Amino acid sequence: MKRSKIYIYILVFALTFGFTSCDNYLDVIPENEQNSSSYWETKEEVQAVLAAGYVSLRSAQERLFLWGEARGNGITFLGYSNDLQYSAQRVRSLDILLNNNLAEWGDIYKIINMANSVIKYAPDVVNRDESFNVNVMNSLLTEAYFLRALSYFYLVRTFGDVPYVVEPYVDDEAPYIIAASDANEILNSSLKDLSANLEAAKVFFPEADFSNPMNTKGRATKWAIHALMADIHLWLGNYRECIDNCEKIINSGRVGLIQEMFWFTNFFPGNSNESIFEIQYSRNLSQTNSFLTWFSGNKNYLISPYQVLLYDDENDSRGVNASYKESDLTIWKYIGKLADGQTARQSGTDNDQNFIIYRLADIYLMAAESYIMLGTEEDFTTAAEYINLIRLRSGIAEISSVSDQELMLKMLLEERQRELFAEGKSWFDIMRIGIRDNQKYRELLTQQVLEVTGANNQAIIRSKLEDVYSWYLPYHERETSVNPLLKQNPYYEKLGK
Repeated sequence: MKRSKIYIYILVFALTFGFTSCDNYLDVIPENEQNSSSYWETKEEVQAVLAAGYVSLRSAQERLFLWGEARGNGITFLGYSNDLQYSAQRVRSLDILLNNNLAEWGDIYKIINMANSVIKYAPDVVNRDESFNVNVMNSLLTEAYFLRALSYFYLVRTFGDVPYVVEPYVDDEAPYIIAASDANEILNSSLKDLSANLEAAKVFFPEADFSNPMNTKGRATKWAIHALMADIHLWLGNYRECIDNCEKIINSGRVGLIQEMFWFTNFFPGNSNESIFEIQYSRNLSQTNSFLTWFSGNKNYLISPYQVLLYDDENDSRGVNASYKESDLTIWKYIGKLADGQTARQSGTDNDQNFIIYRLADIYLMAAESYIMLGTEEDFTTAAEYINLIRLRSGIAEISSVSDQELMLKMLLEERQRELFAEGKSWFDIMRIGIRDNQKYRELLTQQVLEVTGANNQAIIRSKLEDVYSWYLPYHERETSVNPLLKQNPYYEKLGK
C-alpha cells in the first residue's frame, strides 16, 4: 500500500492487542495492517484502536508545533536537522512551493482514521462482548470524537477547506477521492459531535500511578472537550459560546492556576494542576522525543528577538531562565528542570517532555479575547480582569482596560505570547485576529509577521500577505495529483504551472 492519496495516509486500524492496564495505555502501537472484519470483537480491541489514535497524535507533535509556530513571531530558526524543519523555514519566509513537507497532512489523517474506526465499529462490539457495556462505549466514543475534532481543527486552521472524511479507511477500494469541504462547516459539525457526546465524557480517569497522571491529563476528559469547544467557538466568532465553555472549566474545581513560584512545573515535570490536555511521553515506556536535540543540542529553534522584548519586565517570572535562557537564547521551557537557567534536563533520563495542548491560562485568555470582541466597556473591563489574573500570577503589574478594541486585542495578544510562548499557538493567534470580522484587523496580523522579518524582505512579505489565501498552506502536490476533486488554494495555483 504505497499510494499517496490522503486515505492511504489514513492507517488501516490493525493492532497487536496487549491492552490490559491503564499504565501502558499510550504504549499500544499498531504493528500490522489487516482487514477490519478480523477485529472488533472485544472491548480491548476498541480500546487498542483508540490508544493508537493517541499514539498517532504523539507522532504528529512536531508538525503541530510548527503549524502553530513557523509563521508566528515567537521562535526563530538557527538551522535544521530534518526536512520538516527546513520546510518550516521556507514557510516562515513565505517561500512556499507545492512540495513543501510542512504541507503534508497524512499523519493527521491517521489520527482521524483511528477515531473514525472507533466511532463506526465500537457500537457493534457491545453486542459481542458482555463486558463492554454502553456506558463504557459512550465514554470511549467521546474520546474518539475529541481526537477527530482536534485533528480537523488543526487542518482547517492550516489549510482552510479540507477533505472531510468521517468513514474509516478499510481497503484500496474505498472511494476517498473527494472534494474539500467548507472549513466552517467542518468545525460546526465537529462542535455538534462534541456537544452531543459531552455528557458521556469522563470527569477524570483513575490513575495507574498518582505521581504521573498520564491518563487524566493525556486523555480527553470533559474539560479537554470544553477547551477544544471554546477554541473552535473563538475561531468561528461565537464569543458567548466560547465564554460559556471557558467558565465551565474555570468553575470545574478540577484545574487551577498554579502559583507564580511553581509556574515552571507546567513544563517540568508537567501534568500540573493547571494542565488540561497534554501529549504524553514516558521514558519508562520507551516513549521519548527529540526536544533536547531541537532546543538544546542543535538549537534548531531559539527565542526570537521580538519575543525577548515582550519579557521587558524583569519581574516577569515567565521570562529569563523560565521561557528562555538569556545567555544563548535557548527555549528553556523544554530543556530546563528549574527556572534558574542552569539546571538542565539530562538527555538520557529527561527526554520525555510532554507537549501541552491546553492549560488553564490559555482558557482565561480565550475568555478575555471573547469579551474584547463583544466590544462593550463592561466587556473590556471583564477582559482586563482575566488578563490580569495571568499577569499578577506572573509577578507583573495589572493593565487597565481601554475603550479601543484594537488596542485591547494587541494587549491580549501580547499576553498570550508571553504566557504561551513556543507552545504551538503563535501563528494561530495572529491569524485568528487577522481573519476576524472580514479581516478588520488584518494590518495587525501583518505587523506581527513583520516583527520577525528582515528589513530587506518586509516589502515583499507585506505584498504576499495582501492575499488572504497566502495565510494558509497549499495542498501538497502529491494530494492534488491523485485527487482530481481537490482544487488547489488559489494563491498557489500558479506555482504548479
